[in-house]
Amino acid sequence: MAPSNSSILGVLALAASASASHGIAFKRGQHARVAAAAAPEWKREAVTGVAYYGYQNNTENACGTLSQDTDMIIGIGPNYYGDMGTASDKCFQHITVTLESDRSKSIDVTLTDACAECGEPGNVYLSPAAFKALSGGSLDAGVLDVTWSFGSSSGSSGASTAAAAQSTTAGGSDDEGSDDGDCDDEDNSPTATPASTKVKTTAAATTEAASKETAAKTTEAASKETAAKTTKTTAKITSTTTAKATSATPAKSTGTSSDGWKLTKKLEGSTFLDFFNYDTGTGDNGGVANYVNGIDEHLAYTSGNQVILAVDTEESVSARNSLRMVSKTTFNAKDMNLFVFDIAAMPAVCGTWPAVWFTGANWPQDGEIDVVEGVSLYTDNIYSIHTGDGCTIPNSAVSSMSKVSIVETGGTNCDATKDTEGCGFSDHLSTSFGQGFNTAGGGVFALQFDTTGIKMWFFQAGSVPSDITSQAPTPSSWGTPRMTVPTANCSPTTFFKDLMMVVDTNLGGSFTEGVWAVDGAGGQAKSCKTQTGFDTAAEYVKTQGSKFGDDAQWKINGFYIYNQ
Repeated sequence: MAPSNSSILGVLALAASASASHGIAFKRGQHARVAAAAAPEWKREAVTGVAYYGYQNNTENACGTLSQDTDMIIGIGPNYYGDMGTASDKCFQHITVTLESDRSKSIDVTLTDACAECGEPGNVYLSPAAFKALSGGSLDAGVLDVTWSFGSSSGSSGASTAAAAQSTTAGGSDDEGSDDGDCDDEDNSPTATPASTKVKTTAAATTEAASKETAAKTTEAASKETAAKTTKTTAKITSTTTAKATSATPAKSTGTSSDGWKLTKKLEGSTFLDFFNYDTGTGDNGGVANYVNGIDEHLAYTSGNQVILAVDTEESVSARNSLRMVSKTTFNAKDMNLFVFDIAAMPAVCGTWPAVWFTGANWPQDGEIDVVEGVSLYTDNIYSIHTGDGCTIPNSAVSSMSKVSIVETGGTNCDATKDTEGCGFSDHLSTSFGQGFNTAGGGVFALQFDTTGIKMWFFQAGSVPSDITSQAPTPSSWGTPRMTVPTANCSPTTFFKDLMMVVDTNLGGSFTEGVWAVDGAGGQAKSCKTQTGFDTAAEYVKTQGSKFGDDAQWKINGFYIYNQ
């Protein structure tokens, strides 16, 4: 499960800030001497694996330096790093990384970090600068197949680090830009600023792009009992992967975004809980949830820096208490909205149907946007929209969505009155939902909903852009969105009206039942029927309350709303 505290990234950002003070020089010298002395002993060998990238955000790495996105650095797993609790004797060695698809492309990087949860032993993560240098200048690929090996020794790198450390220990200048080895040098050298031996596990994770044949398709009831009880999309899931990473939470704002976004609502702790109304009544779409007031029933509460949204655990019930929270505020495209959802963990239990979504009162004519959705043990998130007649997504836009697969072949007509699935896309990353998401330490979803269209992004923990963590988001720098809905064929001001934000955990229901017995659905290897021995989701949910504890909880660091 994800950490119970708020983001590792946020904690490390604070630690790094605190480190840039007196007392660093001694640690700097210690780390440098260890690296320089031990590096020549390491055996050279070619290792094959997958390379990911992780934003550095001036945070402390395992070797004790403060890393920048512009540094040419690498993090490796425990099989090669060694003891994950200390600075490795291989810190600051040079490593050559070669692109498997074009072996003429290689880069030289410095080992500064440990990757405790990279997955397979040979997997690594690179700084954004290193990843771009190897991939041809872009982060869009997300992952690269590589071969890497240590240099024959740390050579001059270790020696120069030691010299810089000794100079600083002896009372070198603290002036920025001088060649004194201090942490403010303009060259951002990763070997210039060791701070401690605490390991930063920043890896964004193992992914194997193994496309699957369509696993499942279900439809859902279109009836709704309240304005927020809309038909939720069903799914056929087409890919399966595995991954691990760490968590991330926005830090204190550094100012207004260069894209013009200003933070207008910061939903954390009790402020988050107060932002919503709590629906009551039977779960929608045939579910066996009994929606209750989360505050009154102690299913919605804060724990440390997180908001916990839970499910009742009484063993046998006729309907299980759960939550559907509907915002007191509505949103329209003309308001120029950007939503950032920082989530540490989400429900990942057979029978659950969790979602973060938006809906209008008159479904589907007023529209629906699903940012986070899946069921049971799915690991692949589904992004989707549902509208009335007239909204379509052009094939050119579908072709540009390289990080997702369309749920239903030809499903570019989003009119839910004709097909309740609307327009849905399944993420290629099996760390984007449920078990995979939680094991990877969570992540951040973002939705831009304004007059320019609808765009959705996902960032694995450890790869969250620094402008998000500083609460000055610049979507123009985030690369290709997971899902894009252009305005030409689906004007957001026409098809989406007065949308309410909804966070819920339905239980059972048409989507969940539809894939209950399907192996491979949504990235889960074995069906819930096989894993639980129960013929239906409803039966399992109503009789197995002890299974709906910690693993059935939302753990939310915060939701952040920006406007232009």
